[in-house]
Amino acid sequence: MKRSNQTNFRTTESPALIPLCVLGLTLTAAWAGPFPVDSIPAADPRITLWATAAEILRGPTNIAYTGDPQYYPTFGDESSATGPADAISGDNGDPFPVVSLGDGGMATLTFANPIADIPGPDFAVFENSFNTVFLELAHVEVSSDGIHFFRFPSISLTQTATQVGGYGTLDPTNLFNLAGKARGGWGTPFDLAQLRHLDPALDINRITHVRVIDVVGSLAAAHRTLDSLGNPINDPYPTDHEFGGFDLDAVGALSSVRTTFSDWAASQNLTGDNALPTADPDHDGVPNFIAYLTGGSSLTVEPASTQVILHFNRLAYRTDGRIRLESSSTLNDWQPLAQSTAGGPLTITPGSPAAVGETGENLVQTTVTLPPTPGKRFFRLAAEP
Repeated sequence: MKRSNQTNFRTTESPALIPLCVLGLTLTAAWAGPFPVDSIPAADPRITLWATAAEILRGPTNIAYTGDPQYYPTFGDESSATGPADAISGDNGDPFPVVSLGDGGMATLTFANPIADIPGPDFAVFENSFNTVFLELAHVEVSSDGIHFFRFPSISLTQTATQVGGYGTLDPTNLFNLAGKARGGWGTPFDLAQLRHLDPALDINRITHVRVIDVVGSLAAAHRTLDSLGNPINDPYPTDHEFGGFDLDAVGALSSVRTTFSDWAASQNLTGDNALPTADPDHDGVPNFIAYLTGGSSLTVEPASTQVILHFNRLAYRTDGRIRLESSSTLNDWQPLAQSTAGGPLTITPGSPAAVGETGENLVQTTVTLPPTPGKRFFRLAAEP
């Protein structure tokens, strides 16, 4: 008999707010700002995936120009943003195979294999800056279905009293979670863990699309771009030429989706006893195998006078296990309410009073409804290979 992994939950839980985290410190000059100049070289062997397709929607070379016709950047095309970064770390290689997005333009990139969340940075966005101070910036969003996109929180502490000119410079230590804060050949890293629990439509364990959106650096109220704190982002403006706006070189990812438990454990840097299905190395009350099958989802209980409503997520593409929802009035005698096997739909145990509703294709949001009963009742998720 295989041992089940079990975890108990008794009360409704609210997802914890994910703080803005600061990635590894790599300072190359005596900058004044609080953020590290964190970057990943294009030749880093951890990068295992590069975008395989791109859809480009360019913005104008100068968003404030009101003449007719409006002018748009002409440099590069969709193929310029796919495959490995062309500027090689250390010597800058050839920085010109890029696509220029223009003011507010965007590129939506897809991957042959989805990106998975692993400890630390998960992917990096490469621009072609010739140095560490002439920086053109972009917001970054991700999606796990190609429809719903979610933006990384960003901060710009660059002064907003005077406009940074078209060939002006920025201090990268004043910038957080904005692509383009590294020189050519080095990518700005992004960590999917920052978006955990953000929205049920986002599966950070199966990211299929990355969207890069040019920051319009103008300080004019009609055209400016704001960071997550509501600060105007001041970056080189105007850039009214064929290279206008963010010059996207590539997007590279450090890990693809892991579809077996052993692969997932390795991607989480778990070794020895910490890699066992029953282990709980981060001490959050969720054993490894349940975290693997649910994407780290908690079981939450929504008490009501007329019914009890339970919520949790599961990953339908992880098919090497069985997950069960169980209840007890004593914490000893656990009765199965419903189960999902090999990623299939959650089905009601015969005789159970539960009703199940599920939405989503890969990240499945599950709701189980039960009639109220007198006295205490406890619920848990259990899982086994």
